[in-house]
Amino acid sequence: MQIIIGNIVALIASLIMVYSGLVKQKKKIIYTQTIQIGLYVVSNLILGGITGAIINVLSFVRNVLCYKDKLGKKEKIIITILAIVLSLAFNNLGIIGILPLISTILYIWLMNIKDVVKFKYLTIVTMVLWLVYDIYIKSYSSAIFDFMNIVANIFTIIRLKKGKQISVKF
Repeated sequence: MQIIIGNIVALIASLIMVYSGLVKQKKKIIYTQTIQIGLYVVSNLILGGITGAIINVLSFVRNVLCYKDKLGKKEKIIITILAIVLSLAFNNLGIIGILPLISTILYIWLMNIKDVVKFKYLTIVTMVLWLVYDIYIKSYSSAIFDFMNIVANIFTIIRLKKGKQISVKF
């Protein structure tokens, strides 16, 4: 039962991740991603993924600080140091195990980008790193949603550059 509940929570988080790729406004993107990350924390804890939960907690804190415009240099340094220490302490996959850390560091230091299109590019790069990682660890359902998020962000960039409205209703 625990595995089923954990996977249901992860599925909901993944669906929210894809939805965030269709959102055009940065504040709403950050808000949506924060909900998604919170659900991944819960899912990881239910499924016993302690290191995933730790990194997602750091990502949750990062997003809350960014949403409130309080993600300054000091906060970024602290989160980066924690991410590095925790990732290196619990990494058992060599270079592949470092991909989430690279993604997290890129995102922490560049997430204050004001331009929505550039922010979408950042999301694509970080998701490609997660896609490679998820395929390597055989997390195929996560990989599918990573890929869908990449596609959704590409679609949104194209639509934004063409100046067309994007309408997504849930």
